[in-house]
Amino acid sequence: MVLIRLTSAIAAASMLLMAAADDTPTATVSNPIETPTVTLPASQISEIGCFETGTPLENHGDYLYQSPGNCQLICLEQKKNVMGLSDGENCWCGDLIPAKEWQTDNSTCDTTCSGDKTVRCGGPSVLWIALTGNTRNRVSYYEPESSSSSSSSIQPSSTAAPTSVAKATASSTPSAEPKEKSDSKPNTVAIAVGVVVGIIGLAAILFGVWFLLRRRRQRQAEEDYRRNAANVNAFVNGGKLHTSNSSMNDSRLDPSFMDRRQSNGSIADNEDYSRRILKVTNA
Repeated sequence: MVLIRLTSAIAAASMLLMAAADDTPTATVSNPIETPTVTLPASQISEIGCFETGTPLENHGDYLYQSPGNCQLICLEQKKNVMGLSDGENCWCGDLIPAKEWQTDNSTCDTTCSGDKTVRCGGPSVLWIALTGNTRNRVSYYEPESSSSSSSSIQPSSTAAPTSVAKATASSTPSAEPKEKSDSKPNTVAIAVGVVVGIIGLAAILFGVWFLLRRRRQRQAEEDYRRNAANVNAFVNGGKLHTSNSSMNDSRLDPSFMDRRQSNGSIADNEDYSRRILKVTNA
């Protein structure tokens, strides 16, 4: 009896566990493909960038040795123009590039590929999108039917935890924040350039004022020097002229008059006119 009851309890517990497992949400992977089944000529991969969602691409599941080359061959085998990689191991294929407004900064796709550590294969809840080279024609972007369709999620792989579904949900509003931040960078650069130009202009004005004042002082000094030199020359020339005229008109400096004891007048110098002379005249 005890064994029968124990067996029944184990069976009931197993049924409950199976029911709980059925209620747990699982990720949806369409047509899982790990590696290509045929060998195809591959063209050069053309990178598009990092996107917040994989719509309208189809997720073909994860692969332990995933790489861009492996995912390209999977998409070429299905004749798809667009390929995508997410979470370092999931491969996506489609005909259109995800909507342009869903594109985000490339730095968010920073997860290396599981099969090649030197390249990136998307990131958590973001896809690295590229063209497979299946066509040489221009590949168009996907256009959502309404604004509500801009809020979508990347389908997680079969091994992903259920919490990744809520984590993958994104809207168009957060994607606008990096753009606003990037728009503020040019404004900051413009302000910095304006400040530098203003400082240079002010320095040029101050230098010009200093140069004009210095030039004016030099001219004033030169004029003062010329004026003083002219005064000195006039004084020297005037003294020479006075000396020469005096020497020419002063007869006392004539040696002939200095040697003689007589003057140029009619009165003799050798006569004594202080005594009275009695002259006798005939009456």
